[in-house]
Amino acid sequence: MSRGAPVTLRPFKAEEVEIVWAARRRRAGPTAPVTPGTRRAIQRQVERSGELREGFLRLAIDVGGRLVGEIDARCPVNAYPPGVFELGIELYEEADRGRGHGAAAVELIVDRLFGRERAERVQASTAVGNVAMRRVLEKVGFSYEGTLRSFMPADGGREDYILYALTREDWLGP
Repeated sequence: MSRGAPVTLRPFKAEEVEIVWAARRRRAGPTAPVTPGTRRAIQRQVERSGELREGFLRLAIDVGGRLVGEIDARCPVNAYPPGVFELGIELYEEADRGRGHGAAAVELIVDRLFGRERAERVQASTAVGNVAMRRVLEKVGFSYEGTLRSFMPADGGREDYILYALTREDWLGP
């Protein structure tokens, strides 16, 4: 799906903590504050990446041997019904966006969730104005399910989000 080098998902390497930390500091804001414990939390997330643990799966997005971002799937106990996962993705640099890397990464993690992690439903939400992410989700096969009004805290108020989802049957067929 991506143009050029193949996209793979893999555990983070210990030496990539600094890259993840720098990316987190750049996107700090109302929904992702940088606190004194943030750096330690990132270290733990990197160490635990690669496997579903305590309802959380974090993977590095690798393009041709280069870390370009991260993708995660969340299914916290008592937060969602069993078998439901929520996706999150971030490409660290603007130059890596619009090249198909995000869509390829989403496709790979969805395939893993339905094939290996026993997902029944995978969902993702994004800001109404995030047209690029909306296109990625639609390209991979997610269906629009609705608008989450005043969902996400934002500078100066709250922002509407769009919810998309795929079911096991959508992905694998009947």
